[in-house]
Amino acid sequence: MKTRIQPHLRVGDGDVEKHVVITGNPDRVPVIASRLKDSEEVSRYRGLVTYRAYTPKGIPITISGTGMGVASTHICIEELAKLGCEVIIRLGSCGGIDPSVDVGDVVVPIACVRDERASMNYAPMEYPAVASPRWYLALYESILQLLPHDRVHTGINWTSDIYYVNPELNQLDLWTRARVKSVEMEASLLFTFAQTRGLDAAAILSCDGNLHGAQKTEQSHEGEETGEQDPLLVEAIAKSLDALVMAIERMEEE
Repeated sequence: MKTRIQPHLRVGDGDVEKHVVITGNPDRVPVIASRLKDSEEVSRYRGLVTYRAYTPKGIPITISGTGMGVASTHICIEELAKLGCEVIIRLGSCGGIDPSVDVGDVVVPIACVRDERASMNYAPMEYPAVASPRWYLALYESILQLLPHDRVHTGINWTSDIYYVNPELNQLDLWTRARVKSVEMEASLLFTFAQTRGLDAAAILSCDGNLHGAQKTEQSHEGEETGEQDPLLVEAIAKSLDALVMAIERMEEE
């Protein structure tokens, strides 16, 4: 019988491994797990899905879907941390801000703009949201082995808690001038949470469009290969998972 059942993820003692992979889209959790060994569903509740799977070298990994944005992510990472995880890696998508970041490219952010309010639960806004250096480097070096170098980027990511921005309040020009690489909705919370809790965290993000060009938007029909159906994005997510597994196995050997 499970004990210490968390109220939202419905995971308990023994369900959460040292290494956790989080992804915004819960439907992506079983897909990620299926690319690993001996995957099994651990819990499914309120649209939140958690699996366990193993790397080729047998290292157990928890994969958990957080839903979109910092509000639900905050709940998930709190519950995962309560059950003993030590490393949380966000495997997700982003939009490009730098014009060089195109669909199917991968961004490994070294730090984030904290344009959201959930992370203020852990530290004031002056506190930087920074990836754990050794995990950032492990992910960056691994993805460089799997994709052409012109498809791999690093730098600052903009985390916002708004997706559909009021045009009158859009900060895109500001962050473009500041040479920010990408935008998404969870990483700055994750980095701030981990640093203030003594955990490790990093992110590897696959680009699904650029805010200065083609963006993920309404599809004209179900068969249109845009957004998450774009073959370049599908490849980028798969390669990002391969890089993540390489990084975990390498870090465990050190």
